[in-house]
Amino acid sequence: MRATVRTFLVLVALTIAGCAPQGQPFAGVAAGLPPIQAGMARIFFYRWLEPYESTAAAAVQLNGNRVAVTETGTVVYRDVPPGQYRISMPNSGRYPDQFKTITLAPGQVTYARIESRRDWAVCNIYSDACQDTYVVNLVEPSLALSEMRGLRFIGG
Repeated sequence: MRATVRTFLVLVALTIAGCAPQGQPFAGVAAGLPPIQAGMARIFFYRWLEPYESTAAAAVQLNGNRVAVTETGTVVYRDVPPGQYRISMPNSGRYPDQFKTITLAPGQVTYARIESRRDWAVCNIYSDACQDTYVVNLVEPSLALSEMRGLRFIGG
């Protein structure tokens, strides 16, 4: 009987661990990230761990093209050619000035914090289905790096 309980508890712990965002803490990998290639720019996308907001994974688009998926408590980056980009989230509810347009120069690094706004969720009164509302905020490098330290790095 004890072996069965122990096996059950191990399986529960492994299941819970499998639900947690994967990756190492950003603070531990930041110094080892590859440099930006010549003629490219870099955009970091990150989401705080907001337990009272949406925890759903959300796609990030640049000029309408999906480039990354963000999860709560994670950081991801993309290297892109210099130019103008509109950072948006598909299937998002509406919020004032929720998406941002940026112009990137070669070698430039930009930080975009993706925030969930459950208080602005769009709900269908006939089905009780709600659509998450996301807001893109451009953050100064020193603040962004401070906010990203404890988040999980999930890729570049």
